Amino acid sequence: MSEAINENQSEESNRESEVEGKRYMSERGPFEINTAQEWKGPYPVGTFEGKKIVSEGWDVSKLVKDGNEEEVYAKVGEMLELAASGSSENRLMRQDEGFENGFRSTHVWFGPNFELFRHSHPAGDCMYLIMAGELTMGKRTLKAGSTVFVPNEMPYKFVAGPDGVEVVEFRSGGRIAGKPGMRLEENSLEAVQKIIDGYKANAHLWKAPPTFSDTGHIKPHLEH
Repeated sequence: MSEAINENQSEESNRESEVEGKRYMSERGPFEINTAQEWKGPYPVGTFEGKKIVSEGWDVSKLVKDGNEEEVYAKVGEMLELAASGSSENRLMRQDEGFENGFRSTHVWFGPNFELFRHSHPAGDCMYLIMAGELTMGKRTLKAGSTVFVPNEMPYKFVAGPDGVEVVEFRSGGRIAGKPGMRLEENSLEAVQKIIDGYKANAHLWKAPPTFSDTGHIKPHLEH
């Protein structure tokens, strides 16, 4: 009997939410609930098509000169493949992929000492909420509870702390149609190689958490 009552209450609650969602309509859309998705971890090295993604969807014009496109695609692709093995991205919510006023949120984990390459997005203003661990941006080290606001198309980079960092990224519309979603802002292939070397040096520390940060943040440097 109690199970039937609880089921009826749940159905009634869902109907009430649907009614409220139709009554209160934002320019971004109606009321919406997104339950937690299955955790998607990093890509093992050799399973991520970095060069293909770079050549088809990135703006690497700052590095291209004198017909060296293939060399750029190969080197940046190598960097991206290694980056994918030390980070994970889980999309939490998507509205119209950010065009017009679409709202988006994404959970991202970066492994210990992970250097996020300098880049920019023509994809709307962005706000990072640091959920666990820490990151260093410029001369400032930011811990859990800190936020970073990045205006649309502004170049930025940061380095994850010794235990890595988990952030939630929020974007709200503003994607510029016709522009690639990622623009690499590093100034030379030598700078890209330095990042690659850093990834290789820290890969042994990259141990992803089993799920989102509410289960506890793994601290590899305390395990030795």
